[in-house]
Amino acid sequence: VGQARAERAPVVDDLDDLTGVEDAVVQTKVVAFYDLDHTIIDTNSNKHWIVKEVKAGRVTPKLILTAIYWFARYAMGQGQGAEAAGAEAAMAYVGKSAKALQKEVEDVFDKHLAHRMRPGCGPSMARHRENDVRVIICTSSWQYAARYAATIFGLETDDENIISSVMEEDARGVLTGGIAEIAYGDGKYHVTKKWADANGVDLKDCYFYSDSMSDVLLLEKVGHPVVVNPDPRLKKHAEQRGWPIEDWGKAEEAVPDKKPGLRWR
Repeated sequence: VGQARAERAPVVDDLDDLTGVEDAVVQTKVVAFYDLDHTIIDTNSNKHWIVKEVKAGRVTPKLILTAIYWFARYAMGQGQGAEAAGAEAAMAYVGKSAKALQKEVEDVFDKHLAHRMRPGCGPSMARHRENDVRVIICTSSWQYAARYAATIFGLETDDENIISSVMEEDARGVLTGGIAEIAYGDGKYHVTKKWADANGVDLKDCYFYSDSMSDVLLLEKVGHPVVVNPDPRLKKHAEQRGWPIEDWGKAEEAVPDKKPGLRWR
């Protein structure tokens, strides 16, 4: 994707107010947002998590059926309404240590997902960095998956720059069963817009890479929507709108512990 070098803006308004500082720290106003499932990676991370939880006997039959239903709808680009399933999933972890959950999520990524990065994703992020464009994850997954995915696949890792759904934690770091943010469907746009406003970023200057029709509102709102290996509905919509459609391929079979995604850090 061709792009001009990103506009940069000083972190401070008046450099004359600085004393003893030779170079002002600057930050780019342009961001490339990347969806996770079927965009950065060629699979659905939630599917692998559910399989693990089923084997451990920690999910109810009802939650399993709910997950199967929403995976099928997502595959057809009809994922709107999954917020209720997210709320049900959050309730399943009431009282669990957030630190312990983070470790379990990382184990699943290391075993099943670290080697599933699409071949075209790393070069895309590298091109943006060469043009001073920030690279930020923007996913409907919970913060634990988003945080680790950002780390191993080479996106920004500060928690405040990770856009995701968020489970509530109490002061002890224990999950309450509540949800602070739902970054799914139209909610992904609203969460991203809130982040952009807080960081002085205009979405019209930004890029968003996604595979799913559920992300169509955010794709419509950014200045540079890019559709990656899309579901059928999004492919048709992108063709009608004249958006770029890219094929980033599938990850080659690899030994999980080699974590090829790490080469893009």
